[in-house]
Amino acid sequence: MTSNRFGLYGAVTMAGLTISLILTGCGPQPAENAAAESAAPSLTAAAKSAPTALATATPTPTASATTVAPAPKLPAQQVALAAPVQPAPVQPVRPAPVQPVRPAPAAPAPELPAQQVAPVEPVQPAPVQPTLKSFTFPDGHISFSYPASWSVRTQRGPGLEVPPWQPVDAIVSDQTGTDLFSVSSGANGIGCVGAPTNRTVLDSAAVPGMREVDGTTPMFGFIVENIGGEDWYKMAVMNPRNLEEGAVGQSCTLLVMGNGGVANGVIFDQTFWPSPQSAFPSRQAAEAWMATEQYAQLKALIMSLNYS
Repeated sequence: MTSNRFGLYGAVTMAGLTISLILTGCGPQPAENAAAESAAPSLTAAAKSAPTALATATPTPTASATTVAPAPKLPAQQVALAAPVQPAPVQPVRPAPVQPVRPAPAAPAPELPAQQVAPVEPVQPAPVQPTLKSFTFPDGHISFSYPASWSVRTQRGPGLEVPPWQPVDAIVSDQTGTDLFSVSSGANGIGCVGAPTNRTVLDSAAVPGMREVDGTTPMFGFIVENIGGEDWYKMAVMNPRNLEEGAVGQSCTLLVMGNGGVANGVIFDQTFWPSPQSAFPSRQAAEAWMATEQYAQLKALIMSLNYS
């Protein structure tokens, strides 16, 4: 009997320790630990008095497991939902107008003191040899210019040599000695006889330095006349009537000036009699000659004729 009591006591004691350990592990709070500690002596005292109670009646547990109150429920908090954030409208970025940069006006260069420049002696050009020469008849009335490389010789001219007439003939030759042009002044008792012809004018121009006694200004002319099927060429200063084209009378290069008659003309290599020979093989050849230096020199000589 005694052994059963001790056995029950030991069981109760172990049960109490077990419950105490369980309560200790379930709650870390200080208040719960204090309750467990206060319950432990009660269980011990009950255990001590348990033998007496068991001797008289059925043993009943004097202590029960402590129930742990559930944690109080916190009232649910109403969480306000944030309204969706509308992105602010993005204003387009307009670039600021760029003002053109105007360069600052450059400062004027400082004026440097004028330097004294020594005067330069002018260079005297070398004398230029004249390219033309001039010829004047002995009576002083008619003159003309000609290339410096050419030459002029005089001889007695056609007509009567009685006062006041002084017929002189001037013949112009090139540097080779070939006679190219002749002009007579102071002639008396000469004239022209012409046959019917057909005339073509190849070149013409007024000669301002010459004036006939009737006031007519003579003309330079380069003409071709066809007589009997042959072409004959003339180049001289003449009265304008000799430049009429078509079927006319043969031309005459005699001018009536204040000191008498003036006959002139280019000396072509052509023969009238007994074997006619023209100066050019064709009119095309004559026109080609007009583009040569010799033609230009002879025309310039005739255009320079002057009466004073």
